[in-house]
Amino acid sequence: MVDTMKAAVLMSAGDVQYKDVPVPEISDDDFLIKVAYSGVCGSDLPRSQKENGARLYPLIMGHEFSGTVAKMGANIKGFKEGEHVAVAPLLPNPDSIYTKMGLYGFSEHYNLIGTGSNGGFAEFVRVPRGHVLHLPDPVDLKTAAGIEPATVSGYGLARGHIQAGDTVAILGCGSIGQFAIQNAKLYGASNVIAVDIFDDKLELAKKLGADYTINGKTQDVVAEVQKLTKHGVDVAVDCAGTRFTEIEALEITRRDGNVVFVGISGDNLPIEKDVFEQHVLRGGLNIHGSWMSYTMPYPGRAWSIVIDAMSKGKMDFKSMISQEINLNELGDTLKKMYNKEIEFNKVIVKVDSSIA
Repeated sequence: MVDTMKAAVLMSAGDVQYKDVPVPEISDDDFLIKVAYSGVCGSDLPRSQKENGARLYPLIMGHEFSGTVAKMGANIKGFKEGEHVAVAPLLPNPDSIYTKMGLYGFSEHYNLIGTGSNGGFAEFVRVPRGHVLHLPDPVDLKTAAGIEPATVSGYGLARGHIQAGDTVAILGCGSIGQFAIQNAKLYGASNVIAVDIFDDKLELAKKLGADYTINGKTQDVVAEVQKLTKHGVDVAVDCAGTRFTEIEALEITRRDGNVVFVGISGDNLPIEKDVFEQHVLRGGLNIHGSWMSYTMPYPGRAWSIVIDAMSKGKMDFKSMISQEINLNELGDTLKKMYNKEIEFNKVIVKVDSSIA
């Protein structure tokens, strides 16, 4: 086993360096995972580029990753070296009341591999026991890098009490929204309406299972939904995280319907009194916030659903990948993504260069 490895290390805001660092040491309760692919999350952009965007420096980011078991601690059972695996990166605070309730994502002072400790933008990563997941043979390592973000929207739909036969609107067709479209179909939605302002995103949404698409830049979203549904959608999921889509989600949902907020806007949300009275109050909307994807038994049902769907070819991640880069390209790519100097959908990093 080598002593050093290549990693993309965030040294300070905007400064990601490709360098040699020590291979992590593991305890009897840890895995050493050889990283295969690691996805770039939207949250990695401000984390890497904004002043004090990260929780600590230096930091190896990357929380959406797959790999193989390189080494195991003495207390690890049921796995074998060389096995293909996925990783559930949330490490909840064991002392939190929410952890004890099985509401792991609500735990105060949690750690997330890749944000609070070193993650998957490196050749190897230390992962504690209980956070490494078996992969069915049909799920290849590139597809497995999409498991974590896929669970985020799946959990959000479950928070919105989706039922078979529902009409569901997905506002925002970035990667989380694209997974939301597919999850909605998995959960039995009869009709899925995809809303975005970019035609290429809407074309991909159709490929991934959307029945109808609406361009929010050129069409009146509320009027178009009313034409399609008469009373409004049963479930609206905002994955865009803008003050426009957040309000539209309230306006397009039927009375006693469910609205789920998954996207993060980082902005105030002024609500017109008519929207609040007519839709939220008189419409009896059920409004849900959704954060991450973790439930009992850890990591939760969203994870088992996604892995099963991927193993049966019912969830497509590869069509979402717009760029596949090498680890030494990450720093420059993150900067260009953040500054909107390149067009992208889902960017993944091929960390293990030996993969064909």
